[in-house]
Amino acid sequence: CLRHFRTARALLMSACFQRLDGRPIDADVVYRYRLVDSIADGHAKNLRVHRFAPDVEQTTYEMAWPDGTRAEIVGREALLDLIKEERKLAYITARSDASIRQVVRAARDALDLQRDLLAPVKPRVLFAALGERHAEQVARIATELGIPTESLHHSMTDVRIKSTRARFEQESGDLQGLIHLKMLGQGYDFPPITVVVPLRPYGSFSEFYQFVGRGIRVVQHPALAGRLGTGDQFLDVVCHAELGLDAHIETIYLENEMDPTPGGQSQELQADAPTAALGSGGTQSATR
Repeated sequence: CLRHFRTARALLMSACFQRLDGRPIDADVVYRYRLVDSIADGHAKNLRVHRFAPDVEQTTYEMAWPDGTRAEIVGREALLDLIKEERKLAYITARSDASIRQVVRAARDALDLQRDLLAPVKPRVLFAALGERHAEQVARIATELGIPTESLHHSMTDVRIKSTRARFEQESGDLQGLIHLKMLGQGYDFPPITVVVPLRPYGSFSEFYQFVGRGIRVVQHPALAGRLGTGDQFLDVVCHAELGLDAHIETIYLENEMDPTPGGQSQELQADAPTAALGSGGTQSATR
């Protein structure tokens, strides 16, 4: 215990620059290794954001209870309230699948670009969903649109969890997409994940940052050596405005000293130049 050593000091280390509970870090920061520094050193991928603003009719969710009763959920705040109740989340689906299809098509397009860039490595996409039924809905649509996808959740047996992960993680596996429901804990990262799709809101920045971090590390493969240099790899973040993730994305930009300024439909966010603000649609990227 530190009280027995009067001159001792505690050294706290964290992979995230914000606490999970949102409270300020009560310590002196003596060293920071930012995402933009890791990108410059060739350890992390650049960040590229694809953001869509769906119509109001596309943002309604429905909770269908086993007894047949139904409840309508509209808006990010209502979803955030439900995220604390895992039992209810299991019964939520999107009433209209139009916004899911829009986001999945963008993920598929990003995968196509990544496939050409990273060949022979097979790029993967990681989704996050609200609950089991929502995950099943997303998996069905993703598979239908050309991304073989399965979900991963705690109600599955250990054998099935292991099998599903192997189908996703092994290069010979038949899955290119995986939907996780708080299954992949802190410290999990898989470089072939080159597209992340958060289809749920995050009240905590740290939780959102950890999700993005699942695919932030660069892919290392002999075939890529000499062909791709520092900064040539990207992690595509595909999301839509209804989920209220703009503030979290903006926090990443600001932490890396990339000040937002108005931009066009497609802009790069440079570490040594002004960055584009999040607009109502289009694509942006955070690069060194």
